[in-house]
Amino acid sequence: MKKLTLLGLVTVLLTLSGQLFAETRYISDKVYVPLRVGDGSKYRIVHRGLPSGTKLELITTNESTGYSKVKTTSGTEGWLPSHYLVEAPVARTRLKEAEAKLSKLSEANKALREQLKNTTQSSEQTASIVEQLERENTALSEELDAIKRISANAIKLDSDNRRLLESNQMLSSEVDVLKTDNARLRENKENEFFLNGAFAVLIGVMIALIVPRMMPKRRSEWG
Repeated sequence: MKKLTLLGLVTVLLTLSGQLFAETRYISDKVYVPLRVGDGSKYRIVHRGLPSGTKLELITTNESTGYSKVKTTSGTEGWLPSHYLVEAPVARTRLKEAEAKLSKLSEANKALREQLKNTTQSSEQTASIVEQLERENTALSEELDAIKRISANAIKLDSDNRRLLESNQMLSSEVDVLKTDNARLRENKENEFFLNGAFAVLIGVMIALIVPRMMPKRRSEWG
């Protein structure tokens, strides 16, 4: 009894060890389908076997025999069982397409990550440039305000200077007018003095001529 139990334990241990160290395998889903001249298995094979996933052109289908006539991309025509034909690509083909798409998406994702990284760096550089431009803009605004104040003072000084020049010109014109009036008055006064002198001389001449005639003549003692 003990020997049987020990033998059973050894058997179980061997079974478990076999299960632990056994390698995993899968049945391949790749099937090779031969092409025949006619719609049946008795006809001659024209192609040894098309692998699953092969793209074919369907020409016709014989429902009674369950065979379909197809044409390969290389131009070979033949018959094969209709149940091997499906409308969608097989899993292996779709897996390859999915892997290709996944690879493209991974590359695109990687490119987008690099672009995002560059965009982030560019954004930081742009923010720094914007900040610097804002500082320069503030400095320019302050300088512009100072220039405006200086310009306002300069414009006021220029305006005052213009008013002073206009006043000076007006005063100069008034002085010229006064000089002209003074010269005319002096000339008129000289003319008046001359006329008065001439009139006085004329009166003197007239008196000298008229007065002797108005005086009575004395009689001669000899008369």
